[in-house]
Amino acid sequence: MHINRHFSRAARSYDANAELQLAVGRSLVQRLPVELVMPTALDLGCATAPFARAQQQALPDVLWQGVDLSSAMLNEAAERGRLNDAYQPLCADAEALPLENGSQGLVFSCFALQWCDPGRVMAEVHRVLAPGGRLLLAVPLCGSLQELHQSWQAVNQRPHVNRLPSLNEWQDAALRAGFADAELQQQVMVEYYDTVKHIARRLKATGADHVNGASGLTGKQAWQAMVKEYETRRTEQGLPLTWKVLFLEAEKQ
Repeated sequence: MHINRHFSRAARSYDANAELQLAVGRSLVQRLPVELVMPTALDLGCATAPFARAQQQALPDVLWQGVDLSSAMLNEAAERGRLNDAYQPLCADAEALPLENGSQGLVFSCFALQWCDPGRVMAEVHRVLAPGGRLLLAVPLCGSLQELHQSWQAVNQRPHVNRLPSLNEWQDAALRAGFADAELQQQVMVEYYDTVKHIARRLKATGADHVNGASGLTGKQAWQAMVKEYETRRTEQGLPLTWKVLFLEAEKQ
């Protein structure tokens, strides 16, 4: 529920700040198959449904459902005119989808399932896919935001950055779920910022500032010490923020 609150607060600011997420999503749309085994698809963890139009253009005869845990995100998608008869909202948990077995021809998910348990969510995706159904997934991996994590670790040992699942964890989860021939690719993407405050604002504006196990406010001295540490990583392009991104494609046999 903590994650839900963070993403709900970020509904209005998400699109203007999710540059990397949107770039990854556009790349994932390019990987959409030309046809599906059945004309139903999920945009799992759709947030404000920024890819809805492109998804419908790529697969015009498919009925999409934009699934998100945050009703605020789905409301924002509606306000932005992204919902229609062929792209319907569904407020639901990715680990417990209120959908029938084998009911989907495709599950598409971009930068959403990193907050889930890989084993549970991959089993649920496999369950709702029809035989021959496809999964297209992009998630940030363990090792993302390493500069922020390392800078905080130099100051104190409190959790300031979430640990994300690794490529091996996603691969194992896919195999256990029944995806025998999943294709996994890892890409390293680096953003550059003028200041650490800009990085913190960007993470908050996209809902990615929730940290499991964190408690209380960060003191001014600790923040300033972290900023000083982060500044040692500055390059000519600015302060780097590294993302390790997994692209996973699979078919239900």
